[in-house]
Parts: sequence; structure tokens; C-alpha cells
Amino acid sequence: MRVCVISPNTSKAFLEGQRRELVNMPHIKVVGITRGPESVECYYDDVLASPNIVELVQKAERDGFDAAVISCFFDPGLRAAREVVSIPVTAAGEASLLLACSLGNRIGVVTTVENSIPVIHHLVKGLGLESHVATVRASSLGVLELDSGENTVKALLKETLAAIKDEGSDVVVLGCTGMAETAAALQQRVRTAGFDVPIVDPLRAAIQWAEMMINLRLRHSRVSYPKPPVKIRTA
Repeated sequence: MRVCVISPNTSKAFLEGQRRELVNMPHIKVVGITRGPESVECYYDDVLASPNIVELVQKAERDGFDAAVISCFFDPGLRAAREVVSIPVTAAGEASLLLACSLGNRIGVVTTVENSIPVIHHLVKGLGLESHVATVRASSLGVLELDSGENTVKALLKETLAAIKDEGSDVVVLGCTGMAETAAALQQRVRTAGFDVPIVDPLRAAIQWAEMMINLRLRHSRVSYPKPPVKIRTA
């Protein structure tokens, strides 16, 4: 099994962070876009990142990977990528939110900056999960500010506990794959605070979703994702 994880950012620091996080998974290769935003935090970033993401998904298929994973909670380029390849393609937002539905009834999402909130609400609506998502909260940390340090953990913990105590969330999804480094520490802090509430790491959720599809020999439906019509397209 070989899985290609695609970082949606041009930031080399973010790319290396993802590689460090997945270093113990030798069947995974992490690649990053070279054209687009240094981080994805709004609709504009999403659109700029998508073309290169789709190209990298196509390359992953040509290179013999069994699946591709888009490492971004906004799922940029996901549906277009599914149209142009036959291997399974997953993305962090869809995979983690669908997983969360099997873990609890009121989902809280803790994301990066305020600009991300409307994008995530749009994603939630598109997945038909409006009645399941209780709240989307911003930590006020930009994507490139995220690390495994205490300041990041504290900022995420504050919003996570607010989602649980104030909004009644019984499962919390981290709304950025750059938070993968802090997921385990955050889970422990939440339990120490007295709440047995699962914390969903969106990066690992998307990878496991892809691996499940490979193992089950499933891929996206050609009814929902037909091949694009043949025509002249200029970039």
C-alpha cells in the first residue's frame, strides 16, 4: 500500500512538519504544492491552492500510488481531483467530520483564524452535517504559527473546553492538519480536565479513511464524479 499526502501550502516549514509527523509511516510520501499560498486560511487561498493540488493528485496516480490524501481541512480541489483520477482521494475536512459523526452527537470544530470559520461552515453544509456541528471556534493562531509547543496547546485547549462546556460538544475535531502535532497532548489535557471527549486529528483521519478505501477496494462513484468532458483548457 502506498499513499501520497499532499500539503496544500508552499511553506517548506509546514511541509517538513507534516513529514516529521508521519515519519513512522513508511508507506506514506508527503509532497507539497509549489504554486499557491503559503497557507490556506480563506476562500481565496483555497482557490489558489486547488490547481496545483489536482495536478499532484494526478501525478500520484501516474506514479503508482494507491490513494491520495489532501492535507487541508478546507478540502481544496477534492471534488475536481476525484473527477480526473481513479484512485481513492480523501481530504481532512470530510474524513474527520464523517468520522466524528460516529463518535458523538454534537461536534465542535476548533480551527485557526476567524477567516476560516465561514469556509468550514460552508464545508459542513455541503456535507449535510449542519445539525451535527454545534460550534466552530477560532484559536486565533495562523496555520504557520501552529507547532507542538505549550502556547499552541493552551490556545487549542481553551477553545476545546469552551466547545465542550459552553456548546455541549461531545466530540471535537481539530480544524487544521497543522494541529496534528498537538492532538495527543490535547487529548490528554481534555481528559485531565475531566472530560472523556474524543479529539479527532484530521490528518490521520484522512489517511486512515484512504487506507480503509484501499483495503475495501472502494473508490468514488462515477455517477457523482464523472470524468470531465474533453475540451481545450488553458491554465
